[in-house]
Amino acid sequence: MNKNSRNTISSNILFRQWLNGTREIVQDTIFHSRIHKKNNTTIVSQRTFFEQNVHSHYFSCRNKKDLFKDNPVSYIRHQNLHNILKNLKKGRYNPGIFLDLHGLTQHQAQQALGKLIAICQKENIFCAHIMHGYGKRILKQQTPFWLSQHPDIIAFHEAPKFFGSDAAIIVIIEINSKKNNYKYFN
Repeated sequence: MNKNSRNTISSNILFRQWLNGTREIVQDTIFHSRIHKKNNTTIVSQRTFFEQNVHSHYFSCRNKKDLFKDNPVSYIRHQNLHNILKNLKKGRYNPGIFLDLHGLTQHQAQQALGKLIAICQKENIFCAHIMHGYGKRILKQQTPFWLSQHPDIIAFHEAPKFFGSDAAIIVIIEINSKKNNYKYFN
């Protein structure tokens, strides 16, 4: 026997003395079946799909109003929020999310705008950037009209030059959280 084996034997004896009167731990790990996870994710995905469709429901081609006689890319919900529009024109808000509508049909663009608003409200993002591009000018003309119909849109304006100028729109979206509801009014 060498010196190291004597130390291990004595340490084993001490260890066993300390554990005298204890019992073995019963394995209590719970294994979840995959069936429940699939059903749970389908319920969550159906819920998010429903929320996004609710937001795109506001966008319609009916009841066109002459809202944009003066400036077709500028909108505020209430006149007392005029300082938000001024800050949008000057480019003082940095968008937290970007949406590119290039190559989409009108229906797909409405769906994408609904998803954007749902995501912004879920993630507490109050400023969004929407690239509609030039193309045949269909989305360029329709996007401001659609956005003005939605009750959660506070203001929007043509993007500043460094964000795409007249091929994009910067949007301020109302966040329903009490914590972040008025952070963009400063």
